Amino acid sequence: MELDGPSLFHLGTVVGGAALVWANLWRALVFITPSATRFEIDDGSPDAPVPGWLEPSHESLRALGFSLVGTWLEQRRLGPTRTSWGYVNTTQHTFAVVSDGPLVRRGQHAWTPPEPRLEREGPAARVTFVTVSATNGFLLSSNFRRPGASVPARHLCAGLPGAAADRLFRAHLRRIPELGAPTGTFTLDGLLTHLRDWQATVGRAELQRLHAVGLLWTVGGLGMVASPLVERLWRAT
Repeated sequence: MELDGPSLFHLGTVVGGAALVWANLWRALVFITPSATRFEIDDGSPDAPVPGWLEPSHESLRALGFSLVGTWLEQRRLGPTRTSWGYVNTTQHTFAVVSDGPLVRRGQHAWTPPEPRLEREGPAARVTFVTVSATNGFLLSSNFRRPGASVPARHLCAGLPGAAADRLFRAHLRRIPELGAPTGTFTLDGLLTHLRDWQATVGRAELQRLHAVGLLWTVGGLGMVASPLVERLWRAT
């Protein structure tokens, strides 16, 4: 069967739209239901293996008084799975979350859509210090850009792209008094509970800002897929 010019154009439109939906649907799902991202414990022991690219950050955190409590998988519907390492510093009432950067991920498959790229350069290890207040407020300090907005005493977040762990930690400690009295359950289960609470409350807006573009591309892709059908129906009437 030979395709004419308009048919080829419609076919290309459908294929392009399907590609956009495939690459961005998981981001649209995160935008709609940010708290649906699941955390599953991978290795709940303080002896969890540390890959070579993480060794510098691991040693820096140990020098700052942090202890490894285990690893978990951050799983998104129809999207990539990210491995993270959790640390605690009970003296300073602070957690540290270390995950692989955009170019270093484990367990990826050829069909898995890519992560949104927030930075083109920077350390392989993404480090975030987290402190939780007794009133369920959150202070987050990361060595990459964060799209979240600050809400006094409820959500304090900042990104210092490429900052060394010690510099980032000092900046984090200076802001703890703004948050209020720190608290927390300093175990791997406790850390994951706090992260789920963040996703379901003050972190929801940040996740939606991060994935809003994915939602727009998904809607646009669906429109491209549907447009040839709508045009055929319109002509038939």
